[in-house]
Amino acid sequence: MGASRPAGKVDHRAFPVLYVDDEPENLRVFELTFRRDFEVLTATSGEEGLDLVLNQRVALVLSDHKMPGMTGAEFLARVRDVAPETIRMLVTAYGSAETLAHAINDGSIYRYVPKPWQPEEMRVALRRGIEVFAMAKEREGLVQELQTVNRIAETITRELSLDRLLDLLVTSLTGVLSYDGASLLLFEQGTERLRMARTAPAEDEASRNLEGLCLDGETAGEVVDELAAGRAQFFCLDECFAQPAPIQRWLTELASDVLAVPLLGKDAPIGVLAVDNRKGGKAFDASDRTLLEGIGQQAAVAIQNARLVEDLRQSRQQVLRADRLGTLGTLAAGFAHEINNPLTSIHTFLSLAVDKRHQDDTEFWGDYHRLACSEVERIRGLVSTLSRLGREELGRAARSACDLATLAREAITLITPEADRRHVSIDLTVDPAAPKIHASREQLHQLCLNLLLNAVQASPPDARVAVAVLPGGPGQSPGATLEVVDGGGGIAEDDLERIFDPFFTTKGPDQGTGLGLMICHRIVSDHEGLIEVSSRAGEGATFRVRLPAEMP
Repeated sequence: MGASRPAGKVDHRAFPVLYVDDEPENLRVFELTFRRDFEVLTATSGEEGLDLVLNQRVALVLSDHKMPGMTGAEFLARVRDVAPETIRMLVTAYGSAETLAHAINDGSIYRYVPKPWQPEEMRVALRRGIEVFAMAKEREGLVQELQTVNRIAETITRELSLDRLLDLLVTSLTGVLSYDGASLLLFEQGTERLRMARTAPAEDEASRNLEGLCLDGETAGEVVDELAAGRAQFFCLDECFAQPAPIQRWLTELASDVLAVPLLGKDAPIGVLAVDNRKGGKAFDASDRTLLEGIGQQAAVAIQNARLVEDLRQSRQQVLRADRLGTLGTLAAGFAHEINNPLTSIHTFLSLAVDKRHQDDTEFWGDYHRLACSEVERIRGLVSTLSRLGREELGRAARSACDLATLAREAITLITPEADRRHVSIDLTVDPAAPKIHASREQLHQLCLNLLLNAVQASPPDARVAVAVLPGGPGQSPGATLEVVDGGGGIAEDDLERIFDPFFTTKGPDQGTGLGLMICHRIVSDHEGLIEVSSRAGEGATFRVRLPAEMP
């Protein structure tokens, strides 16, 4: 970074001094006396002095007080307004105590220098004024660097994707901190080998040539040990051939110096963050090392956090994979159980058919044949349902704005014949405040049908099924709620936890496959919703589905 703060001893000639006096002789004496020690600028009036202050960098301004037109105190007050960081001194033999007190108290001047001034006293005053200016600039530079480090730290700590974080680190060094180039090397897990992970700018040919650069104990043992121990390293191009071979390659590819700081984790070193001046940028100094080490501390924490998140993500995927395998096992066991009975009937029919082919057996070729055919259809329906689940079609269906109340009405129309046969009534209540939801119409239609059919089948004759569409999505999000309350005997407490498991059913034999509620649960999950069930013995069961108005 092009910081303006000094490193170590102040170079006083790097900070221009302006002297304003309406007497040219005084200006000439001042210039001759101090031009070896300072860069001296002069002006014969306040207006001319202001023009110089506005158009070039001035560290310290001295002004005679008694001048025609604008007085010295007035001029320095104007300088304070346009360049408040500039050190201001008033030089006069005639200023009244009131004038000087006012100029000092309102901040117009840093100090007062009486006439006639002595060269050595004036030289000391100028040096101290320049050092005050330099210290203020140093503080300003430190504050700016701290703000920059904080901004970068805030950005990288929010990034939990490891790949994006590594890219962000090197691009922040080149983009935000304006270094010519940046590199990130990481220790390979369980080894003392450093391998180049990222370089910037990525489109630079030198960056591409450094891909795969590796530092290990055999090729650069001392350098690796120093970095692993937490000690920053400066590699100078002029001393390139005194370095190990991988460092030589690094320096010669970039044709620049490299400053590298270690990234230290809680238990082990993580890697190395490095900057270079491949485009001819300024030489590195102590301020660059301090700045880079500050970034490195934040980067190490961010990388550790991103790796933890990556580990958690992989663990979650392993759990999901195991859960999927467990589900497949449950599906297979349930499928085998559900298909065994119809297969027995079909097998028996086919075994007897050989002997019955010439016999006029009305019961066998009538009722038994129809039973075998119906069992085939039952197996076909089960396989079709499992096939749809296996193809993951639920998560990819097209979605649009849907009115949950309309879907509930359509489902009630389809279920009514079954409800009438069982002497069960269905009542629908709709709150007009319930919004439309962004969903798959076909899937929600299936959801409504499954829940209503379950409620009707769970209710005894002359019972009532209550259906309600209400406002309110999952959590605090806006959305709509579908509530289905049956009039049955309720669900046992031990069964509530298993109600959405594949092939689990409280119905009697041959009355259900146990897939309906599992499909409902999956549809709701795919829509980022929430399905709940509550029940008490003898009081029926309530299924409540909350769906967001908009998909995340």
